[in-house]
Amino acid sequence: MGHTCSEKTRKRSRSPRDGARKKRSRSKPSVAHEQHGHIKDSDRPHFRWTRSMSLGPEGRYKVRGHLGDGTFGRVLSAKDRRTGGQVAVKVIKSAEHLRELAEEEAEVLWRIQRSDPPKLMQELQSGPDRSALIVRLLDSFLEPDGHFCMVFEQLGTSLRDFLKRNSARGLYLSDVQVISRQLLQALATLHLLGFIHTDLKCRNVMLRHSSHFSAPSPREPGLATMRPTDCSISLIDFGGCVHQSDDCSRGRAGTRQFRGPELVLGLDWDSPVDMWAAGCVIYMLYFGKRPFSVHESAEHLAMMERLTESCFPPWMLQTAQECQDDEASYELLITEDKKLVWPEGPAGARVEALRPLSAQVLPRHKTFLSFLKGLFQLEPLQRLRATQAHQMEFLTTEVQE
Repeated sequence: MGHTCSEKTRKRSRSPRDGARKKRSRSKPSVAHEQHGHIKDSDRPHFRWTRSMSLGPEGRYKVRGHLGDGTFGRVLSAKDRRTGGQVAVKVIKSAEHLRELAEEEAEVLWRIQRSDPPKLMQELQSGPDRSALIVRLLDSFLEPDGHFCMVFEQLGTSLRDFLKRNSARGLYLSDVQVISRQLLQALATLHLLGFIHTDLKCRNVMLRHSSHFSAPSPREPGLATMRPTDCSISLIDFGGCVHQSDDCSRGRAGTRQFRGPELVLGLDWDSPVDMWAAGCVIYMLYFGKRPFSVHESAEHLAMMERLTESCFPPWMLQTAQECQDDEASYELLITEDKKLVWPEGPAGARVEALRPLSAQVLPRHKTFLSFLKGLFQLEPLQRLRATQAHQMEFLTTEVQE
């Protein structure tokens, strides 16, 4: 992990590795601010669809319904006339830069699916079927009107939507364990192949099946909670995925509340950013809410220290301060002995109100607390790696609730 920032742009960039690398720009457009031709991507119109319309070469896909919308496209349910199966068709908005990003996402997924499964499974030792942990791309094509389409296997519901329907209540710890094991197995697959997802969050983790049943809430007596009938998951949305061999000056990656410390500080980053984000997702599974609900970087950094009951290593703060320029969104304040200065006022009060992990996790769930602490290490090189996670006691021992 390099401890520098780009001398030319002073933005977040990858530290150099040995050997020549292919140079390319892979910055994912900002949901809120990216504009092309003075039009925000969020304001661009979605693909207009009608039930029973045909998509793809020779009208292979018959549209059955609407599954959801995102900033850059919408997802339709369709029937594959060739196989008779149900699929999900992601239709990207008609804009050249969005089409290019979608084509790159498709290429990433094709590369993952072309990888050598026997060799990979040998390295991963054991676990669920790798092909089920990452959404399977079945087809891709360009519609005549400029909408790029990707055809996926049809999945159930996202963890975000499941938790939202569950009134933001946490899941049974046994369900958290099953989902956590799969999530880290999926990340181990990506990282062994040299990929970094960069935008891991509950919205981008799908339950493969939507069915559920009601059960007494494990940590809120007298209340009910939803339990998935099947905890099988798949990762989706690889539009921000990058390969470690790429030399990219990408700016910030991911969604603010799920960004790792190195991203918030503006340091070089690598695959550990996925592990911090995984910690945020797993925290949400247990508590039903985000660990950080912030909109400002100084507050976010202070909350990280508060939650983990630890301090940033001096080198991280010093390097980040040296990398800041006049256009930085906030001023990083550190003391003479290289300690983070927490914000004052309302932001400072919110930081103080946040309880540390050790005070939030129930005492009987010590193995889970240790597991979360491994994911929430402030220093990237100290953070739990996906390929090591299967050895953690929380994932290897049976839990009762």
